[in-house]
Amino acid sequence: MDFLFTIGLLVLGACVWTLTERVRTLERALREGGSLDRQAELRSPPARVVHNDREPQPADDMAAARAAAFASRQAAAEARRALIDSPPPPLSERSRPSPEESPETLGGVFERLVGGRLLIWIGGIALALSGLFLVRYSIQIGLITPAIRMLMATAFGLVLIVAGEVARRRPDAAIDPRVAQALVGAGILVLYAAAYGSHVLYGLVGLRAASALMVAVTLAALVLALRHGAPAAVMGLAGGFLTPVLVGQGSESSIPLLTYLALLNAALFALAARRGWTWLAASAVALSFAWTLLLVFLAPAHALPAGVFILVLSVAASLLRAGGGWHLDFLRPAAIGLAELSILVGRTDLGLPAWALFASLAAATFFLAPRRAEYRSLPAIALALALGLLFLEAARPAADPLLPWIAAGITLLFAAGALPGALRGTARALPTAIYCAAFAGPLLILRLIEPALLARPAWGLLFAAAALGPLFLAWQRSAEHRSEVHGDLLVLPAASALLLLAFAAFDLLPADLLAAGWLVLALAAAVAARRFTDRGVADLAFYAVMAAAMWASAMVPGLWGTMLASLAGIPARASALPSPGETLLVLGLPVPLLFLFWRYTPPRSWARPVPLVVAALFGGACVYVLWKQVFAIGPDSDFVAYAFAERTVVNQALFLLGWAVCGGRLPVPGLSADGRRLAGLALTGLAAARLVWFDMLLHNPLLTDQNVGALPLLNLILPAFFLSAFWLYKARHAAERGRRSGLWLGLFLGAVIIGTGLMVRQGFHGPILTGFDLSGAESYGYSLAGLLLSIALLLAGIRLPDKALRLAGLALLTATICKVFLIDAAALEGLLRILSFLGLGVALIGIGKLYGTVLRAEAPAARAAQPSGA
Repeated sequence: MDFLFTIGLLVLGACVWTLTERVRTLERALREGGSLDRQAELRSPPARVVHNDREPQPADDMAAARAAAFASRQAAAEARRALIDSPPPPLSERSRPSPEESPETLGGVFERLVGGRLLIWIGGIALALSGLFLVRYSIQIGLITPAIRMLMATAFGLVLIVAGEVARRRPDAAIDPRVAQALVGAGILVLYAAAYGSHVLYGLVGLRAASALMVAVTLAALVLALRHGAPAAVMGLAGGFLTPVLVGQGSESSIPLLTYLALLNAALFALAARRGWTWLAASAVALSFAWTLLLVFLAPAHALPAGVFILVLSVAASLLRAGGGWHLDFLRPAAIGLAELSILVGRTDLGLPAWALFASLAAATFFLAPRRAEYRSLPAIALALALGLLFLEAARPAADPLLPWIAAGITLLFAAGALPGALRGTARALPTAIYCAAFAGPLLILRLIEPALLARPAWGLLFAAAALGPLFLAWQRSAEHRSEVHGDLLVLPAASALLLLAFAAFDLLPADLLAAGWLVLALAAAVAARRFTDRGVADLAFYAVMAAAMWASAMVPGLWGTMLASLAGIPARASALPSPGETLLVLGLPVPLLFLFWRYTPPRSWARPVPLVVAALFGGACVYVLWKQVFAIGPDSDFVAYAFAERTVVNQALFLLGWAVCGGRLPVPGLSADGRRLAGLALTGLAAARLVWFDMLLHNPLLTDQNVGALPLLNLILPAFFLSAFWLYKARHAAERGRRSGLWLGLFLGAVIIGTGLMVRQGFHGPILTGFDLSGAESYGYSLAGLLLSIALLLAGIRLPDKALRLAGLALLTATICKVFLIDAAALEGLLRILSFLGLGVALIGIGKLYGTVLRAEAPAARAAQPSGA
């Protein structure tokens, strides 16, 4: 097998040699004549041309030949320099094949890329690796002394560089300069390895001498890259960063490696700045960060020096300019450095030194942010990482005793760094957000995760003190806001101050007074918003009101649970409700504050009715709890005795209050006429809903045992249904015509019809109306009551006049007549049947005559209202 492999290598070498000779022949032909077709013409003897009757002389031919050769060499040198110095043209400017040319085949592409380009570079890399592996092999077998090994490696690197220079001076170098570039790059890599290994592996030279040698190599690489172009620089970049991997890290500290990386970066930045190769500087920074990422996970002797290097590299790479390219700005070295230093801080064995390195780079971001548009977000990234690290530190089982000082340092650092930009910067939104988050973030993290650090009053005072920072910024912004130089400037500081003061109130006030405290803060924000006409602050105040309302509601869960259960038919008992004192403290105290907030809300704000509705809800809840104490319904016997009376009083109070507010009889400051009308109809609608849901459906006296009163006619049914019908009919007149008016009429008819039926039932059964027995006399009583009620509705509809009411009476009369003929008359006999039909006939004739008179009176008006062409 080895024999076949050797034969194959020889055959491959012969093929390569043949191809090389052919390529040289083609290059020579191109230099001398420009094409193969010109070779015969060049080899043929030139024709003699006579000028001025004189033949050219041999001396003239020799001078012309020398001049042509000199011009050819000059053109070749210029072409070589142009190929080295100038970057390749962009794809859009490269010449495209004409349609007549045949497309390049896949084999041709493979041959051009692999055979024409990659083989040379792979060869150069192989030469460099051979030098490195020669050094390693000599170490393993102990062939020669360490000093001789390093000298041999140095000589090998120099030979490679000299070979590259020789290849560069060849005549064909202008056509293909890659051979020279590959040799020089390999030589640079070997020299780096020799200098680094002499110090780290064998200690042949000290740190200063090794540094001097590496400086010399980097200077040589800089000079050679200037001569050989970007490929040599790439080889130097790759070799420089691979040297520590190939030679090995034998030091107990990372300082030699970091020193080497610093010198390498300095050389590459200088080269990039000289040639405008920003990509080279960005590549060096990225590879350096890759090395430091490995070091931050090692022992402290390696990690802390790596942190110092990260800090220096992040700042230097962000400040230095290497050409006009975009690569460094896109890379954002400071952001990468912050991420790696946050890993360093996250370790448990480094402590304050790691925090100091992170804080130094975070402070540097405020200096870098105004310099480039791409760097404006760096302070925000630093703050986000700092808060995340603080959260992790606080969440650990054994928290750092210096945690409060670290949080204070974060606040001071970022608040001081962001304040100038928040006050005088051109783009203030981000610095303002950083400034406000610096005051709120660390304090909130410690309060939520480590509440045992301080007592509650101390936490409250600390939150109140922290709120002074955003308040100061808001005060500084207020003068600018009044001059309308900027837009919405107060929202961020106002939101931060409001949040911090809300937490201060949480720790300083008892739970029952917290909603009132938050409402005081919301009221102060509303006053500020009205003074500065700032809609954003007004919205913040509204959100604070909502938070206070939700907190107050959560403090009395028994109240809302009992009220919801009552909607399902479970009686609301006084024992299930909170005490009156607690209710007044939690819900009653916020009512005037909500009303004041409503007064300071801008008139056209969409949220203006909300605080008034919440105040009405809280006030109604307080009245409800107090009212429940009057009857103090407890066991089932109390419900039977007092429930109907209690509901009747509440419903009539709501009807009366709605009527008084709607008509302006009860003045409500701040409400317009439309507002009073809407509030009155809302109260009336609430009373009507209670009447329908409780008295007609869930707790109807026909279905549930309830005392309605012992006296006929003069009992609780009269106010519960007939007085309610009166209020409902007044609401029909107050409402607009159309569906709402029809709704009130339907509720009115339901109240009077059900009330009339309950009156008849009470006359036969007494105070308790439940049961299934129905006597004949009671059935006739319902017919008589229906007849009387229909007559009353007809007369009222004619008198008012109200055609809908009149029609309702006629419909009720029709239903009553049907009942009399189909049910009542069938049960009567003899004289009673005669008298009943006699009375019914007289009544119907009288009603019919009256109704006919009304219709005849309305006919002329109806004809006059018709169109003339109808």
